[in-house]
Amino acid sequence: MSKIGTGVRLAAALAVAVSLGTGCSASRTPSPSEIATTLPGPGQTPDTPGPSGLGARLVVLGDGVGGEPGLWTLDSRSHWTALEAAPGATALSRTTEGVAVVTGRRVDSRAVSDLLHPGRVQTLRWPGISPDAPVAGLDTSPAGKRAVVAADGQGFVYGVAAEDGTVTALSPAPAQSFAPLVAWLDDSRLLVLDADKFEISRLGVVDTSANDISLAQALAGVRVFALSQDRQVIAAATETAIFAGPVETFLGRTSPQEVVTLGDAQVAWARALDATGSQFFLMSGTVAPDGSVNSIREIGYSRQSSGWAKVLDTAVPFQCAIGQVLLG
Repeated sequence: MSKIGTGVRLAAALAVAVSLGTGCSASRTPSPSEIATTLPGPGQTPDTPGPSGLGARLVVLGDGVGGEPGLWTLDSRSHWTALEAAPGATALSRTTEGVAVVTGRRVDSRAVSDLLHPGRVQTLRWPGISPDAPVAGLDTSPAGKRAVVAADGQGFVYGVAAEDGTVTALSPAPAQSFAPLVAWLDDSRLLVLDADKFEISRLGVVDTSANDISLAQALAGVRVFALSQDRQVIAAATETAIFAGPVETFLGRTSPQEVVTLGDAQVAWARALDATGSQFFLMSGTVAPDGSVNSIREIGYSRQSSGWAKVLDTAVPFQCAIGQVLLG
């Protein structure tokens, strides 16, 4: 049994998930010796080729950029760079061309070559739910179709957005989600979180063409997941471990590969995979007896011939991580 108690740990994980997946909690701010942050000068674009050992570029939506949420990147020297503030931002997701920064119902699609400035903006119109319910999760299919999750105060509401921004409610949809996560497996199937009849969180697949939803049996107690850009690899975390492997393994009945066992007081969230699923990052923190999450760190793993290896473990310059993506 966990030293801090299963109930406390579950409460902390729920707080991470329900808080728009942000991981916002009472967290200790790292000292200056633990982190290095820089701000790009006028007309400058930060050099962020990716952390050492990882070819991808990490982009995080977190707090602490001029007192507001904003974009951060991590460079090859494990230095954090604050880009531009994004006041009120509620979600971050990857697109085929870069990232989408979501503020309420406003989706700002930015090219990977110009993350510093707003790009093409789309406003989502979602009939039937509160105008104040922000989008907390979003994914864009290879064909440009968007799936969105809003937090309406009672739970999470799922929908699919048309090109003009009109959102149609997803049906069927998850009835009980641990976190507002959604990812396109292809142009008709969505990967989500749902609960089985025993209220155990599992991966679910919504087939929008067949109007059907099914639960995967390979892994129980899934807290968070991420999907690679090629839609072939899943990385997921439970209360006790982190797993990674092919989509068909997670959606079948064979247990996926365990990458690492989590510590007694450790909780993980904000997963991000690269294009081919050979690298992934996550936020990790230590759960205190009161349920708060402290000592937040960015941790990265790379798939090698001998198995998965940790290639990054560094403190972060923010207290609240709303989301992150790996580009490349």
